Amino acid sequence: MDDKNIMSYERVLPEDFNGTFYFTNPSKEDFIAKWGGKEYLFPAESTVPMVIIEHSPLEIQNIRKKFAKDLAEREFYKSKGYGVLAGQEGKPGNRTMNSIHQAAAYTLSDLTPYIQACLTEMKPAEMRSKMTEKTPIEDLLTKDEDGHLRTEAVDPKRDSLRQKALNAGS
Repeated sequence: MDDKNIMSYERVLPEDFNGTFYFTNPSKEDFIAKWGGKEYLFPAESTVPMVIIEHSPLEIQNIRKKFAKDLAEREFYKSKGYGVLAGQEGKPGNRTMNSIHQAAAYTLSDLTPYIQACLTEMKPAEMRSKMTEKTPIEDLLTKDEDGHLRTEAVDPKRDSLRQKALNAGS
């Protein structure tokens, strides 16, 4: 598959589809992908069957491609090629203006080999998932030295912020 089509959204299952799509993590470290409030752990240097019961095979194929792109980006930023580009930017405090965006930029062609590796099978393993922790909004707001919120969280099921402001005067 060429780099122009590797990330295209698929609307039809492949002719040789056997009922299960697989995801390969060819890197030397585990990869964690997130989708739908869950984390999926893909062990290093292994292939995992992607069985996600709440999604159809076609949806899984497209989720699989998204995971492949995420892993490809992670590996690209660790690559020697990225290191060369980042080195051209100089050191903090002494950066050149013409290359400051160069290291962070990549094309789909740069990622295609990584993505393709994720879509090619290796030794089988099992995918693991767990629910992600949700942080209450109150824990994200700033607090004073006594631990009281400096701002009040707005409950979307209750009054709007505008309504709270109007009621403050009464």
